[in-house]
Amino acid sequence: MKGNKNMNSDTIFLYVIAAAALCFGLINCIQFLLTRNKAAQTTGTIISIKMPNPETAKARNSKWAKVSYTVDGKTYQSENRVQVPMALQVGSTVKVRYDKLNPGKLYSFSLLRIVISFLIAAVCIFTAVFKLF
Repeated sequence: MKGNKNMNSDTIFLYVIAAAALCFGLINCIQFLLTRNKAAQTTGTIISIKMPNPETAKARNSKWAKVSYTVDGKTYQSENRVQVPMALQVGSTVKVRYDKLNPGKLYSFSLLRIVISFLIAAVCIFTAVFKLF
């Protein structure tokens, strides 16, 4: 009996992870579809970086940058921060998507993030359905 209870909680856990990944992917997909015609892409330079955890904590950490970029000859500094790879530093260049009507606003959606979240959901569902744990 105890084994069944653990399998049930494991299965529930996998479905919860799948649901969270699926919701995350859907939200990002909808955001992408709604803003793709409103956004344009350019290259910017990182002017400041913030990290939620100390810089020595490489695991479970992220970098969020303010970026300077030029649109139609005018230089902008992003109003919001965007997540950038951990290897980048102040002065590094990065591709950014900005709002065509409000060039100071950056979009942070990522097609790779959408695909990965759907893959995580699929693997969790497949594992739970076929009890591969």
